[in-house]
Amino acid sequence: MPRQHDGFTLIESLVAMGLVVTVALGSAQLFGVAIARNLHARDQLVMSLLATAKVNDLAAAAAGGSIALSPSDSLDRPADGCTDTLVDDGRIYVRRWRISRVSGFADDAVAIAVKVTPAAGAGEVRLATIREWWRP
Repeated sequence: MPRQHDGFTLIESLVAMGLVVTVALGSAQLFGVAIARNLHARDQLVMSLLATAKVNDLAAAAAGGSIALSPSDSLDRPADGCTDTLVDDGRIYVRRWRISRVSGFADDAVAIAVKVTPAAGAGEVRLATIREWWRP
């Protein structure tokens, strides 16, 4: 009488389980990489928004004539009146800016540069623009 096979053998089950575990571990690594990239992209976006907001504030001040020139190294070190610290979603960012004259414009324009970095970790965003400097 022929033998009936009602299921899988132990070896078949172990091979199938090994394949499933291998695929699952590979997928888990991809999820980890995707989450890390997403956090980095979010950090860059937040720094870009903080830099844009400061550039807009400084441009408005330049148009109103209520802006002062800053030290030439104010983007690289803390300088009075050219540095602030902001917190977004528990993460701390340092924002520095520099306002300088633009040569060739006879004191009618200023260059505005803003640099935002996380207080801990790597990365930075820099924005710069040239705006008319209104003086009475």
